[in-house]
Amino acid sequence: MINMKRICTTISIKASPEDVWEILSNIKEYHTWNPFITKASGKLEVGEVLEVEFKTSNSLKINLKPVILNTEINREIRWKGQFWVKGLLDGEHLFRIEEMEDGSVHFINCEKFTGLLMPLFMYLIEEDTENGFKAMNEQLKAMAEKRKAKRGL
Repeated sequence: MINMKRICTTISIKASPEDVWEILSNIKEYHTWNPFITKASGKLEVGEVLEVEFKTSNSLKINLKPVILNTEINREIRWKGQFWVKGLLDGEHLFRIEEMEDGSVHFINCEKFTGLLMPLFMYLIEEDTENGFKAMNEQLKAMAEKRKAKRGL
């Protein structure tokens, strides 16, 4: 049996998918606004390896090198990484931008954790991870809505 846990957060953003994507896809600038993913580098192309630093609310820093699984402009970024070696604690991350009928965005920030050590790690990091996702969502919302306001839309 595979151990699996999913942590998902969502937020409504009064901005276009393009506004959200422009911020979300510019990973080299995460350090300027993102309280959870404090450093990121690499190319958002399938098969590419990113270098990503996560910072939890208790200031624990975790460095990972996830592989890009999918990118769809104005819609999705998905990657998969592993802690130590494959199968101990693996995480598949999803950022999804869903356009709503009113032109706003429903943003999904989600991670699926699997692996032998997942139950232990979830005990240690679940609350911090969810709080980190929520903090990131709030900052993304503020930036995208500000961008939209500057354009006068």
